[in-house]
Amino acid sequence: MLPEEGTMPYDDLLNAAKKTDAHTALLCARLNLRGGKRRLQKGLTVAGVVALYDSILFGMRYYIAKHKSCALFLEYIDLSDAVSLFHALTRAGVFDDPYAFNRLSLIMERALWQRSLSFDIDAILEEIEKMLTKLGVIPFSENILLRKSRTSYQS
Repeated sequence: MLPEEGTMPYDDLLNAAKKTDAHTALLCARLNLRGGKRRLQKGLTVAGVVALYDSILFGMRYYIAKHKSCALFLEYIDLSDAVSLFHALTRAGVFDDPYAFNRLSLIMERALWQRSLSFDIDAILEEIEKMLTKLGVIPFSENILLRKSRTSYQS
């Protein structure tokens, strides 16, 4: 089936990134995690850190979509404000370190502005994976990710 005139084949994927339902947020978090790791392995540190940052953002959206009990902590939070969302999840008991997201944001900002990264990539990745584990994004099997992404392209 050909795409409609004026649309690109990847429009559905971009629209999916704007949704906040649990399944879409989880899939986006996992895809960004995998993409971020691959970019870091290729030496593309800026693109890798940005993808990992996006993975955390989608992971937080996944958590709040999946756990309705967080609604009390999110009552006055703008869900597009990542820092406020992180701090609300910290108050809800999801995260132990209230400064973890600030450190990650600073690293990403420096990577974007300076176009280089002078931090220990392994330590950054370890902290991100710890956060994603608390959010329920990992552990996961690459086979599950590939199967889910194929079915989402077919629908």
